[in-house]
Formats: sequence, structure tokens, C-alpha cells
Amino acid sequence: MINQELSRLDGLVGKLIELSKIESSHAAFERRPVRVSDLVDDALTSFEAIKFGANVDLQVRIEPGLMVYGDRAALAQAVGNLLANAWKYTRPDGKRIEVSAIGEGKRVSITVTDNGLGILRAEQAAIFEKFQRGSAGLQSGAPGSGLGLALVQAVVTAHHGKVDVRSEPERGARLRIVLPRCPETP
Repeated sequence: MINQELSRLDGLVGKLIELSKIESSHAAFERRPVRVSDLVDDALTSFEAIKFGANVDLQVRIEPGLMVYGDRAALAQAVGNLLANAWKYTRPDGKRIEVSAIGEGKRVSITVTDNGLGILRAEQAAIFEKFQRGSAGLQSGAPGSGLGLALVQAVVTAHHGKVDVRSEPERGARLRIVLPRCPETP
């Protein structure tokens, strides 16, 4: 039990250090053209470890040819955090998660939608702040530090994008990352 707690604390400290670096503009992002399909694939690979073979109705719809300019690993982690939250805050039976990416003019939207607990409207802005979690998530007993969405927000903001949420209690959540679009490369 002590080893588990030490591991949890180590992860928490690591997230805090990473978040602090991003917020202070000291994070070293490797910015280059990135295929959205590649960064979503990276996020889905990480997600496989989280769900560990458990059953989930996972739908993936990525518009071909979408490109963004940024750090592939950091953006994949942001999408991975959204997937992890969708998994964590959806009941064990009948989990349904959708990942989609579409071009919208000069922007690209990457969206993760679930059929989970949902988030009260009054709490939706606060969930992107450090150590904040929605009341439904707290009541569910799902583990978490309240840093995942703060990291998503910091990474996306550092990439000149935005994150938004649409949700209703007991009707799931839709979290969307919007990033500047990069022209396709040959």
C-alpha cells in the first residue's frame, strides 16, 4: 500500500512540474506539422493501457488530411487525458466513447464524447482549473487529482487553441480541443 501511495504521489508531483513548466512558458515543445490522425492514434494507444481490454463501444472518425502545427507528444497526451476522463467517468456497463476530428476552416476540432455522468453547467469552467473536479465525478468515487484537464487546457493554450465542454448531468460530456489548422504537406 505504501508503494502504491508513493507511486501516486510521484505521478502527482510529475504532473504539477509539467503543468508549472507549461504555464511559465518554459516547456520545450517540439513544434512541427503533425497529422491529426497520428496524434489521435498515439492517444488511442495510451488509452488501450487504461482500458486494459475492457469492453467499450469506441468510435473513431478522423477527417483525412488534417494537420496541425505543434508538439505531437503533448497534443496526444491532451487527447489521451480526455479519453482517460471519458473512461473514468462512464459507468462500467455500456461505455460509449467517440473520438472525432474535423476541419472547420482555419481550425481543427478534436472531440471526445462519452455517455457518462456528465458535468453540471455551473462546474464546467472550473474543471479546467488545478485540483478541481466535478461533483458527479467526486461522488462516483473515481480516482483523480484534478490535474488532467488543467494540463489539457495548458497544452492547448500553449498551441494557440482552446478547449470547451458541453455536458448535462447523466447525459455524458463532449470535450473539444480546437487548434489552428496547418496546411497539408505533400
